[in-house]
Amino acid sequence: MSVKTELPAGVTAEEVKAWKERYGDDKIKIASLPIDDDGNDFLDVVVRVPDRKTVSEFEKWVDKNPDKAKEVMINACLLSNKEKVKANDGLFFGAFDALVKLMPIRTAIIKNL
Repeated sequence: MSVKTELPAGVTAEEVKAWKERYGDDKIKIASLPIDDDGNDFLDVVVRVPDRKTVSEFEKWVDKNPDKAKEVMINACLLSNKEKVKANDGLFFGAFDALVKLMPIRTAIIKNL
């Protein structure tokens, strides 16, 4: 059974189709960012799962210039409402949190021989 997801404001079905073709069907997600401190209102944005190249660029800056590292993730992986998110600290950090959670890191199981 398929669930119909409502697109965030300002995002068209054509944009979503193009993003899915470019990045892969399973790499495009919607993140709900809290607009206020109480978590009563949210801004839905379209994001993509960070790829190796983006994560590598992020890691290059994370120790030297953490602000630049966050900008790398936002600029590469936030696909909608970018200017609105970048203009508000709470939305910016919420988007960064969502993107870090989307990093495709799996936990290995280690066994003794």
